[in-house]
Amino acid sequence: MMRNLAASLIEHEVIKTTVEKGKELRRFVEPLITRAKVDTLHNRRQIISQLNSKSATSKLFSNLGPRFNETKGGYLRVIKAGFREGDKADMCYVELTIRDLEQESKVDDAIVDENLVMPEDEVPETKTEEKTETAPEEVKAAKKVAKKTAKKTTEKKETAAKTEAKATTPKRPVKKKKAEKQEEKKSWWSRFFK
Repeated sequence: MMRNLAASLIEHEVIKTTVEKGKELRRFVEPLITRAKVDTLHNRRQIISQLNSKSATSKLFSNLGPRFNETKGGYLRVIKAGFREGDKADMCYVELTIRDLEQESKVDDAIVDENLVMPEDEVPETKTEEKTETAPEEVKAAKKVAKKTAKKTTEKKETAAKTEAKATTPKRPVKKKKAEKQEEKKSWWSRFFK
């Protein structure tokens, strides 16, 4: 299990797991990163024997070893992330402390794609700054317009979802509801004695 978690952590640089597994994973992976700082045949063979993954080992020596060459420990970070839905297990994110800039930009782009509508408190400042340098009053006006458009789009989506939900729910006749209430009022013993 630790081999699979370590290989996926090395390949993706962030994984979500339980807190207990994350803390144990830190004890398993940090010596591997320390060993990957020095690229020798012996170190490669030792890591391949512990990981059983050649792709993770090659990334460890080509990317992670040189990246953490200046640091002397503490390569992983465990961030608690609440509780799992089904069994209420304590969940966490395990990530490398120094992450790849290209991978971070991919993750940021994915987050932006998921959240197409910006929340009310966040305003796209980069777009207003890129146009030209404007007076503070014009910037405030642009922010207000952006907030209004974001509110309108969220309201339109909410109303569309409500109308779809109303259209898909079937209406029950009133007589069935009364019959169900009468069945509930009967005692538990009435099922056995007819």
